[in-house]
Amino acid sequence: MASERRTVTLGELCELRAGVAFPPQFQGHNHGEFPFLKVSDLNRPGNELFIVGAENAVDAETAAKLRARPIPAGSVIFAKIGEAIRQNRKRLTTRPTLLDNNLMAAVPRESVDARFLYYLLCTLDFEELIEGSALPYLKSSALERHEVEVPPVQVQRRIAEVLGTLDERLELTRQLNRTIEELIRTLFEAWFVTFQPVAAKAEGHAPLGMSAETAALFPSTFDLTEEGALPTGWRWGTLGDVARQIREIVYPGQIEGSTPYIGLEHMPPRSITLPRWGEASEVQSQKCRFRAGHFLFGKLRPYFHKVGIAPVDGVCSTDIVVVEPTDPVYASLVLGHLSSAEFVSYTDLGSGGTRMPRTSWERMAHYPIALPDTQCAEALNRHTRPLLDMLNANIQQNRTLMALRDLVLPQLLSEESLPAWSRDTRVTADL
Repeated sequence: MASERRTVTLGELCELRAGVAFPPQFQGHNHGEFPFLKVSDLNRPGNELFIVGAENAVDAETAAKLRARPIPAGSVIFAKIGEAIRQNRKRLTTRPTLLDNNLMAAVPRESVDARFLYYLLCTLDFEELIEGSALPYLKSSALERHEVEVPPVQVQRRIAEVLGTLDERLELTRQLNRTIEELIRTLFEAWFVTFQPVAAKAEGHAPLGMSAETAALFPSTFDLTEEGALPTGWRWGTLGDVARQIREIVYPGQIEGSTPYIGLEHMPPRSITLPRWGEASEVQSQKCRFRAGHFLFGKLRPYFHKVGIAPVDGVCSTDIVVVEPTDPVYASLVLGHLSSAEFVSYTDLGSGGTRMPRTSWERMAHYPIALPDTQCAEALNRHTRPLLDMLNANIQQNRTLMALRDLVLPQLLSEESLPAWSRDTRVTADL
């Protein structure tokens, strides 16, 4: 029958390839024939399913020097060394790609549908296959021997089609969130960094895209100060004038095990959307409590640019600074500065330590900013609040869809739960 399964090893379904060393002198270039992936790229916004971007790229000549063999499109990549293995992140390549030596790829053979292989690997908990104690790692030979059950290729394609529909819906929502974030960032920078509404009024023009009511809130002249031009009536200050740190320490015995837990590993770089979190039962040390709507800033190696809005109440790593505005009127202003590239660079330059540099709230609070009047600050809130509400609603929607996908995934791969269409002997290889 078309739905009959067979037991095979992963080595029969795919070729497992490890990455190569990627010396620092070849890093830092983002133009080249081949993206060169590092583990951090798995968390890059936009790479939740398909790898569409990377921090580094190299040309064919450099790839040859490094003896790096490109991984073909349609391969599944994952971490093979360190604690990153336990996160069980799997991603699909969309073009020939190079991997550093902390990553591994499963290159599908002709006997398996590439997308089905991805979903099959998503059902495997790589933590159960870890070797080593001080430094956990995955051994390709052990993975190759691991046995799995697979249906015929035509059924694999139908299963991948069903699950792919869910993933495409998830990806559309993620793309929408990235667009919303860009809108929020653009609005903040235009109003409170480059002062575009004030500049337009100073030249006798109406601010572009702004209602007359909102435009009336902004001054029409600048004052020249030692720090630079400043809208009349505003003043120079610091982030600490409009924001404060919330440091509510809690210990494991004081936390319900099901309490949401956010660590640095849950925070994507350069994105204020935090769609993932774990549970407090996973942690053994003291943590910081936060509330929904608080801003979370990763202070360990701040150059990773991990800043986001807490979507739920919970606890977080003490390597995350919990921040709230001193007055709700400054909420969007504070978020805009905390998540800006300029602020992250400022904290990075002042961080202490060499191997594990950290910033501090004391350093963060001294960041210089232009302080608008409360009417202008509240105007930004009015424009961004609906967008932030949409971000949060999309997070909850995607978590529901992911829970559905994770529920359906093992069911579709189960012999007993194969849908009727997969049992139909008339299913052909053309599907």
